[in-house]
Amino acid sequence: MEYPDNGRPDGSHTARQPVGTAVAVGAGWHVEASSGLANREQARTLERTLLVVEDDPYQRQHLVDLMSSLDAHTIAVGSGEEAVALLEDQQFSCVVLDLGLPGLSGWQVIDHMKSRKALRSIPLLVYTARDLTKKEELKLGRATKTIVIKEVRSPERLKDEVSAVLEGGESASVQAGSNGTEPDMALAGKRVLIVDDDIRNIYALTAMLERQHMEVTSVDSGQEALDTLAARTDIDVALVDVMMPEMDGYETMRKMRDLASFIERPIIALTAKAMKGDREKCIEAGASDYIAKPVNTGSCCPC
Repeated sequence: MEYPDNGRPDGSHTARQPVGTAVAVGAGWHVEASSGLANREQARTLERTLLVVEDDPYQRQHLVDLMSSLDAHTIAVGSGEEAVALLEDQQFSCVVLDLGLPGLSGWQVIDHMKSRKALRSIPLLVYTARDLTKKEELKLGRATKTIVIKEVRSPERLKDEVSAVLEGGESASVQAGSNGTEPDMALAGKRVLIVDDDIRNIYALTAMLERQHMEVTSVDSGQEALDTLAARTDIDVALVDVMMPEMDGYETMRKMRDLASFIERPIIALTAKAMKGDREKCIEAGASDYIAKPVNTGSCCPC
């Protein structure tokens, strides 16, 4: 893409683009709506605005070009500090964030967004080349819509995820696990603990339960579940995967029932394969009920 030399006093440049609107704040160039500068104010009021946070200028421009076919206003910045300043100043429909930023890291941007009530609901997609540890995946799973690892085909997948969020409020990966049920307001405000060692299951369950306006806490081991329940007495229901390494779901549920705060509260056992006798085994271990994956809201939340 070429950018005509329409110089501005601040050194930035403008150019025409047939679809969408993009502005690179820290990169010395801007891309406006096809009607040019006369439509700048209109572009700023577009209903859907995307923030791209990427420190590499080539990657940043590539992402802006990639998103240009979407019916959205795109703003691209190269640092966490710029991202935080913009998030505090205006509303965004979605944020695409690289973790490996200089100065204020992507992790710190995420922490800032989650610490601010006005920013918590903004869909956040992490786009990173980092090899994430299981703990990092779990942390991101609690805070983001999806994670896209940078590789040959990942830009198109990222575009699909962003498009899905802008169109319907859910990422493509979350929509794949949706059963399309309407929110049950009887579940709103209930606190649920998910215990599962598979980050994909945590993503799917979290998305489903948050659509019911439930407050979700997730851990990836039985011991972490016990530690969480020992520290908190406000969890209303627990969903426990049966097949976990080290402490499996059966042992986890038995030990959960030893806790004073969870003697009577619902525990739902989850498993990928429904085998004869599994339900009885789960009930004996302390489960209130047993269901096979994939789950739906009605069966997993008898709150």
